[in-house]
Amino acid sequence: MTAFGLPGPMFWVFVATIVAGSLGALHFLIVHVALGRPVVETLPPALAREGQGAPGTGSAEGGGPE
Repeated sequence: MTAFGLPGPMFWVFVATIVAGSLGALHFLIVHVALGRPVVETLPPALAREGQGAPGTGSAEGGGPE
């Protein structure tokens, strides 16, 4: 059986992707926009030491590739 020209399993992957994206968008709107909570990203302890940034950023202060 096909739905929208896709095989059954691929259709369900498509549906799951849409549902997951919608949940993420709702979370962002409710928690970060409506409630005003900031997005806080934490670094692993090895990168959180002073003088190190995220790998691959290439920033002068961040400790990325030179």
